[in-house]
Amino acid sequence: MRRCRRKHALEASGPALRRVGCGRVAPAALGPQLKRESLGDADVARMDTMLMRSPISLVAAVLVSGLAPAASAQARDELGPLLALYAPVSGFRPASYYTTSLPNSPGDLSGLAWGGDARFWFTQRAGLQLEIASASSRVGGGNTPGGPVPSTPARVLTASVQALYTVATAAHSARLWIGGGVGVVRHGGAAYAPYGAPAQVATVLGLGSAIPIGRHLNATIGLTTFLYSIDVSDSAGTTLEHGAHVDPLVHAGLAWSWR
Repeated sequence: MRRCRRKHALEASGPALRRVGCGRVAPAALGPQLKRESLGDADVARMDTMLMRSPISLVAAVLVSGLAPAASAQARDELGPLLALYAPVSGFRPASYYTTSLPNSPGDLSGLAWGGDARFWFTQRAGLQLEIASASSRVGGGNTPGGPVPSTPARVLTASVQALYTVATAAHSARLWIGGGVGVVRHGGAAYAPYGAPAQVATVLGLGSAIPIGRHLNATIGLTTFLYSIDVSDSAGTTLEHGAHVDPLVHAGLAWSWR
């Protein structure tokens, strides 16, 4: 049996070298290559797949980490008060009788309104808007066979949820959007209290714009239109107000924005 003369010298050289048979020395760095030769074909295939997937996984991680901040940078929220003009433009169908406590036409309910809106932009163009406004007026009244009758306070509350889409942008980040959704129109006040303050579900169409006037402050203008059918009846079921309504709400306001 042959003896390896440099056995002790090689052992003293440390982990950087290791024996490969008698009289042969290989660097430890060549270990994976030597071990690969002893693996089966299935093991080699798995190792190749892992080596190929590692760069793909690295690229995917880099893309995700780069795109996530960009998407979050596009998202922003806006909140602020608004002042509006509520101006119904439709009419009522003829009723069986008329009362001095209700308006003679929907236009009698016109008046200044105040409220607020909030917008949540999920991307550069797509968003969601919540809007609420309340308009006050005085309706009815006038001369009757029994003498003059005073007018009655009325209040119309509108609320809507709209999906928004930005159709144009201009210099300095001014934006123009269109919207559509659903809403509720509630007629109340002393005029409608005897009739249960009826509320109607409405189709809502919107148009709006925002113009930056500060770092986080925008001036907003818009038009929100409510389309619905009203039906007001007395306790006996007699219809007093009925017909299709078109109620525009022209509004302007301020909006604070943040990301």
